[in-house]
Amino acid sequence: MANVRIKDLKQGMVLANHARDPNGRLLLSAGEEITGKLICTFKAWGITEVDIEGHGDGERATEGLPSVINAEQVPTEVREEVDELFRYTDRQHPAIKELVELCTLRKMKSH
Repeated sequence: MANVRIKDLKQGMVLANHARDPNGRLLLSAGEEITGKLICTFKAWGITEVDIEGHGDGERATEGLPSVINAEQVPTEVREEVDELFRYTDRQHPAIKELVELCTLRKMKSH
């Protein structure tokens, strides 16, 4: 099982754990198959990733993006810009974590 970002979900994948909205409400039970409509539902509810069966042992299954940006690889200038952009946010919130990671990657590409 692995965490898979919503943007990387494919129809036919199977949930390893229950998918819940940010308030804890059950959206989809473990063992259910992912459909295109469910992917849209996850996006609408702000779900950033779900656990999927058959994707390694707890590794994040992503296509083209690292699961965790190595802080040593991020230039100081980029880190300071991103920190300034997200200074008033809850950096532990899953959606904010995703945005920080994406913003950092984008700024690293442009520098």
